Amino acid sequence: MEITYQFSPKKRYLLACSFGPDSMALFDMLYQAKCHFTVCFVNYHKRKEADEEQKAITAYCKKLHVPLEILDTNRLKVVGNFQEWAREVRYDFFSKVYKKIHASAVFVAHQQDDLIETYLMQKMRKGHVKEYGLNEISVLRDMIVVRPLLMYTKEDLLNYCREHQVPYSIDMSNFETKYLRNRIRKNVIAHLSEIDRENILREIRDLNMEQADFVRNVEKKITIAKELEIRELIALEQDEFAEVLIEFIHTAPRHIDLSAGRIKEIRKLCLSPTPNITMPLGKGINLVKEYDILTLGVDEENKFKSYCYILKKPGKLNTPEFDLDFSRGAPERKIYDRHYPLTIRSPQPDDQVEIGHHICELRRVFIDWKVPTKYRSVWPVFCDKNGKVIYVPRYRKTFVDNHQSKFVIKFTNTKEIKNGRK
Repeated sequence: MEITYQFSPKKRYLLACSFGPDSMALFDMLYQAKCHFTVCFVNYHKRKEADEEQKAITAYCKKLHVPLEILDTNRLKVVGNFQEWAREVRYDFFSKVYKKIHASAVFVAHQQDDLIETYLMQKMRKGHVKEYGLNEISVLRDMIVVRPLLMYTKEDLLNYCREHQVPYSIDMSNFETKYLRNRIRKNVIAHLSEIDRENILREIRDLNMEQADFVRNVEKKITIAKELEIRELIALEQDEFAEVLIEFIHTAPRHIDLSAGRIKEIRKLCLSPTPNITMPLGKGINLVKEYDILTLGVDEENKFKSYCYILKKPGKLNTPEFDLDFSRGAPERKIYDRHYPLTIRSPQPDDQVEIGHHICELRRVFIDWKVPTKYRSVWPVFCDKNGKVIYVPRYRKTFVDNHQSKFVIKFTNTKEIKNGRK
């Protein structure tokens, strides 16, 4: 038995090691292959054997001159579900060591039984997933995560450790039925024949092939601007709706899992007559509905500052918020020499503007124009030398400015919006 992952002898790697037979078998395979790796061990102090396992892995790494990093969680407070908390703590630890040693990948000793267990749990929960089972290579928290043992069973790895005299410890808590995964392991996986196992693996492969084809079609529905058209989205069948959403949420800067319940909530949000809704998805990520568009927002982003600039005469002005070239005048915007010096500023609460020979409150105009909420406090307002509002660029998602004068807004976070007449 050996791993097939092609690692570089010049690079450094991490090994997530629990001192169980799976990770210790992988330890030996990496060591025999002369891979340069650092072992990461986490002591949760949940079992009486934990301290002894820490001593054993410490002695073994010292004997083989393999670097070891240990996280002792004794002083950390468990928050919520222990398994979920432990996973967060574990991968936070891996990420820190990964950056510290400039690792190229982290090896995780998931094996074929784990793959099948994960798939059966996915089926039982009837959730929507991007991938069935486990990926051999994935990306998590900017780390390359490699699972090179997915072709081997638990029994294969136990036999490997025995044959190669590799030390290991059996976690007896794996035989408890407190957790769903353990119940599947005890009541299902343990009783699978080789034919049963191969049938399940084939089912996983077939589903993932279908998923891959579907995802390619889904990706066409997500624009370069990372937004979704709500009318197009709600026209999809339920499963397709879910898959498009999952693929869209995966474009967020942090990983977000969508439950079936949350997907139903998002569908209700799409169908709601309320034009502007923000739904927190967790980890600082928000789903933002603005009229007929869905976008993703991040907390603390898009908090734009107010501004005020003076253009004394027809000319150019380049600012963090916009670029302006009125050097040849801007009569098509109804701006003339008599209006100078111009003030270009962010809106004020009592601003009014003339629209079609009617004086309108600017905030109502923004609503009619469907200006996204995040831009309403900073959308440019042009005032003449007397302080009267004479021009407000009309908001349009896509607009080709063919005018002689040029005005380009730069603070939009999807793509630049070029504005013409109001």
